Amino acid sequence: MDEPTSSLTISETERLLEVIADLKAHGISVIYISHRLGEIMSCADRVVVLRDGRTVGELARNELSHAAMIRLMIGRDLKALYTPPAHSPQPGGCDIAGVVTTAFPDRQIDLSVRRGEILGLAGLVGAGRTSLARAVFGIDPVLGGEIRIDNAPVDVTSPREAIRQGIYLVPEDRKKSGLVLELPIRENVTLASLLDHARMWLVNGTAERKVAKDQARRLSIKAPSIDIEAVTLSGGNQQKVVLGKWLSMQPRVMFFDEPTRGIDVGAKSEIYALMRSLADQGVAIVMISSDMEEVIGVSDRVAVMHEGSVSGVLERDQFSEYNVLRLAVGQALETVEAATP
Repeated sequence: MDEPTSSLTISETERLLEVIADLKAHGISVIYISHRLGEIMSCADRVVVLRDGRTVGELARNELSHAAMIRLMIGRDLKALYTPPAHSPQPGGCDIAGVVTTAFPDRQIDLSVRRGEILGLAGLVGAGRTSLARAVFGIDPVLGGEIRIDNAPVDVTSPREAIRQGIYLVPEDRKKSGLVLELPIRENVTLASLLDHARMWLVNGTAERKVAKDQARRLSIKAPSIDIEAVTLSGGNQQKVVLGKWLSMQPRVMFFDEPTRGIDVGAKSEIYALMRSLADQGVAIVMISSDMEEVIGVSDRVAVMHEGSVSGVLERDQFSEYNVLRLAVGQALETVEAATP
């Protein structure tokens, strides 16, 4: 089973783990490939870790822990996910006021992300998170409400207009929507800002190569050269090329839709550090993720969506899987009095 839960809801994942346990009980061998370490902890009797195409270690059931697996996967200890911001969030950022999307035309979305903040956007599959990102980026029409950037209303009717306003989207499916796989790294990195590297409609190859090399160096993209096709890269390096495309410009608001899906732990760590660096530079970051560990471990605040609207926002001292799940299924948070026996 290769990443079998990448598009499953939490309840569906739990059901799959029950099915795996039943298969094991009937003497069937299961090879379970996943980057979600919590699932590995739940279902594995033995873990074999691969790195750079080679077997680097094996762990018995009694040796399993997140730390032990991560050490083998990246060759070093991974620091705690959460890195506090260098500064307090600044005024401005992105305000979404009463926005209505085509996915839920009978619901309104109210959401704010401040400059210098990473806002996690959680919820079950189909809750409306991706449709919100697509609407703010101008892919899908906004049926109502208002989008404000740094307190000024903006009219985003297309991705071109969103880019002009400094609103960028790292899409959920990088191969389908984030890259032109047959093009080299160099052309993918400059694709969204091509006119900035052209004169009289002719691309300045020297300028294009300089930008691409700068981003490859900045993001530690592992490739023999910037002239190889994006299709030949690993998932983590493809994601870095998508990021390089936007970081070569001037982001004000960035939506990351499942930014670490299908990439290894080491690349995840680098992308988390990059998001924090962008936030510290004053960019407003919205991170959509179905990975509970990621949402809780990386975000400064977490907003949770349920059936097309925001059901609640959690501050860091309220973070827990329990609280996120209650909001994700449309239930209110328990008060301290109600939670106390």
